[in-house]
Amino acid sequence: MRKLVAAIAVVSGLALAGCQTVALPSLNLNTAVALNTVYGIENAYGVAVNAANAYKALPLCRTGTVPGAANICARRSVIERLQAAMRKARLAVNNLVALQKTYPSVDITNALSAAQSALIVVQQILASGA
Repeated sequence: MRKLVAAIAVVSGLALAGCQTVALPSLNLNTAVALNTVYGIENAYGVAVNAANAYKALPLCRTGTVPGAANICARRSVIERLQAAMRKARLAVNNLVALQKTYPSVDITNALSAAQSALIVVQQILASGA
């Protein structure tokens, strides 16, 4: 009798288990690559913010002087261009992050290139001020 009850329990358990299908988690490599790229852009923006803040913290150059090894200073024109470029970079990075979070399966190539371009402009402005 015990064997019969055990057999019925096993068959019932298998039947119930067959009704319940559990989907295994899948990894979409395109989404994972896009997320890593977005995180990289966010980190690059953080580095750009720190570099811009460090440049703005330098004393302003006196009229007629240029920054150099002997004269460490920040030019006002570079600071103004840097602030405008940082605003554009922040907007581009925020748009990229929002697009990736809202629509994870959508191609983010255009938003990604816009954010990269904005960060490259910030980098070029910082390099020109040195």
